[in-house]
Amino acid sequence: MKWRPVLLTLLLTCCGSDPVSRTYVLSPPVDPVARAVSEAGRPVLEVRRVSVPDYLDTTDIVSRDGRNELKVSSTGHWGERLSVGITDALAADLRRRPLPFLIVGPAFSGQPAREVAVDVDAFDVRQDGSCVLTARWTILGEDQKPNPGGQLDTFVTYVTRTAEGTADAAVSAAMAGAIDQLAGKIGSGLALTSGGR
Repeated sequence: MKWRPVLLTLLLTCCGSDPVSRTYVLSPPVDPVARAVSEAGRPVLEVRRVSVPDYLDTTDIVSRDGRNELKVSSTGHWGERLSVGITDALAADLRRRPLPFLIVGPAFSGQPAREVAVDVDAFDVRQDGSCVLTARWTILGEDQKPNPGGQLDTFVTYVTRTAEGTADAAVSAAMAGAIDQLAGKIGSGLALTSGGR
């Protein structure tokens, strides 16, 4: 009879456990089509590691709950720090655009022809379902001086709402969409600074 309280405790613990936490990334999967592409002769564009506010640079999926309160998801997290995830997604989105550059990440060991530096001021998922990305971006030349085209932009996407509220998958999709919009703006700036190469 002494085992009954232990069994009851185990049953209540199992039944009341939190849902399984899922892991998300912002970058799309690599194209599964086998191919070989020559990269010889293409100028290199390095995407520097994106700078984000300290409170966001975590593996927690964070949303803004009210004016000054942050809410951490209990059902999902990022597979990497947010600054790394944004950097990877931005580089992947730039690679999908018809740019004359070989796009590389911050681990590149050579001398790039251009660099893109991005400072995120805010990347908020809000209670109304809006996802707001405000980022300052600059294109640097070989001399490390900014080229024309750097600017501060704000992009707004929307999270698909469910009956239960905001789902982590929808949050990651909205954030990925905002990063893709940023890549579009940077791509336009690169097209201008590359002189049509």
